[in-house]
Amino acid sequence: MLSFIEFQKHMIDDLVSFLTKDTWPFHGQPNPTEESVRASYQKGFYTENGNQTFWITNNNVKIGMIRLFDLEDPTCLFDIRLKHDYRGKGKGVPALKWLTNHVFSNFDDIIRIEGHTRWDNYAMRKTFYNSGFVKEAYHRKAWPQEGQLYDSVGYAILRNDWKNKTVTEINDKFAY
Repeated sequence: MLSFIEFQKHMIDDLVSFLTKDTWPFHGQPNPTEESVRASYQKGFYTENGNQTFWITNNNVKIGMIRLFDLEDPTCLFDIRLKHDYRGKGKGVPALKWLTNHVFSNFDDIIRIEGHTRWDNYAMRKTFYNSGFVKEAYHRKAWPQEGQLYDSVGYAILRNDWKNKTVTEINDKFAY
């Protein structure tokens, strides 16, 4: 069973270890360094300025993390990561649903949650879909990573859809 623990400042060494001892092939920086993680932490990337971070735990083992950002805006975004050994094991949907419940239950001014992934991250695309998120955008050559540009896909869930347990599809049949 998954549980979620809010990141506290004394956990920085765990965060450094978590992010540097795994590879994140569908993130902008697939192999973060200790220096880059600590520098981001010092800039408030994980806990300040409209950011929150949570550990995803399974039987008290840290298997992933969620970073929420832009929590002061009507649309917040997030970063979700699972350790390699836990990917493809059904942990993504419950984690994304928890994230959605957390945001809409605690931030009254947020009307939508938005996320983006590389076009070829089929596991995350399916996770979005199975969590009630709607594909809203396809961005060509918009995801820079390791000297290449990849297409990205944008998804979102609306507060009203979450509240009513519905999915409002895009009403646009035009190619322009």
